[in-house]
Amino acid sequence: MFGLHKTHKPALLVAGLGNPEKKYLYTRHNAGFLFLSAVADRAGCEIRKKQFDSLTGYWEEHDALLMMPLTYMNLSGIAVHAAARKYRIAPHDIVIVHDDMDIPVGRAKFHFNRSSAGHKGIESIIEKLGTREFYRIRIGIGKPGNTGDTIDYVLSEFGAQELKSLEGLFGKISDGLLMFLGGERQKAMEFINGIKAE
Repeated sequence: MFGLHKTHKPALLVAGLGNPEKKYLYTRHNAGFLFLSAVADRAGCEIRKKQFDSLTGYWEEHDALLMMPLTYMNLSGIAVHAAARKYRIAPHDIVIVHDDMDIPVGRAKFHFNRSSAGHKGIESIIEKLGTREFYRIRIGIGKPGNTGDTIDYVLSEFGAQELKSLEGLFGKISDGLLMFLGGERQKAMEFINGIKAE
């Protein structure tokens, strides 16, 4: 469960984006890392193997590679591309989970083949893969009161109440991800897009 055999190639890749240093752990930009940690706990899968400039784990039940790039957010494409190339995972079998300021805290959106909308991590992935035809789960982090404080805002920590809201949201997103991994892709997207904020 915790590792891949040298000759095995996982069918799917799920990557949560964030920044690796401890000081960034509970920041808004690390929503992807936080979600993937929650999924791994639920799956009983440890994300600890170092490869592709990332920490990875193998979710055997769904033949999926779980990945947390250690390249820092703006270079996420380096790690995602390296894993996709090594295991020959097609873009349409990749799910990227990341923060999004255009969505309020407590909600998420699941899309396929969308522009980066200015998200540097997604821009990097599109550039390295040479396509935007991959799936994205966008986790809402809300917007700063002052639009000029964008960088400080995404690097600020979630509040206690927000983390509690995310805990519930992550459980629901995980339910949708399980649908996706089970082959019900459209149903998964509709389910996650229909989640209501608590």
